[in-house]
Amino acid sequence: MEKIRRTLRKQFSGYGHFKISIEIDGRIYKTVTTNTNAIDCAFDDDYDLFNSTDRYFESQQEAQQTLVNEILRANALEV
Repeated sequence: MEKIRRTLRKQFSGYGHFKISIEIDGRIYKTVTTNTNAIDCAFDDDYDLFNSTDRYFESQQEAQQTLVNEILRANALEV
C-alpha cells in the first residue's frame, strides 16, 4: 500500500474540488474529492512536524491513505 500512496497526485478541479489519482500496475485511477482536510494534510510535507492532538488526521500518512481509499472505492478496486 505504501507504493500506491507514493503515487498519489492532486489537481485543482474547481471551488473545493480536487481531482486525485493513483497508479496501480501502470494504470491511472482517478476520482474527484471535496475532502479538503485530507488534501491539505496529505500534501503538506511539514504536517508531521507539529503536534497533531487537535487535528483531524494524526499524520500525513493517514490523510494520504484516506484519499487512496476514496479512489479505490470510486473505482471499485480491491488491493
